Amino acid sequence: MTPYRNNGHLLPNQLLFNNTLSSVRQIVERTISLLKGRWRKLSYLNHLCIKLMTKIVMGACVLHNFTLLHDDFDERYFLDDDDDDDDDNDSDDDGHDSACRDRTAELKRQHLSNVIVG
Repeated sequence: MTPYRNNGHLLPNQLLFNNTLSSVRQIVERTISLLKGRWRKLSYLNHLCIKLMTKIVMGACVLHNFTLLHDDFDERYFLDDDDDDDDDNDSDDDGHDSACRDRTAELKRQHLSNVIVG
């Protein structure tokens, strides 16, 4: 999800949305790093098989929670900062599909902004 572009004229609810998005994104990135550090297989998933990838990640989360219940945690599970191949700047050959996805993303962002602001 893309934050609102801050050119110095953002509304207060847009600033709040950007701050909240940044905070949540950092949590997600740390979580992914932790899981990849603990279960190295997650770094080598076949990104073309979404169903299998989803099951493996969910299984890793369940195992992680189970081991936390049994006091099995080590700070070394955290990986150094690595780039998770963010695809925020994907290019698309079909301008219409891209414009439609952009509009859908803008609507989702606006909806989430409304939820955050209340």
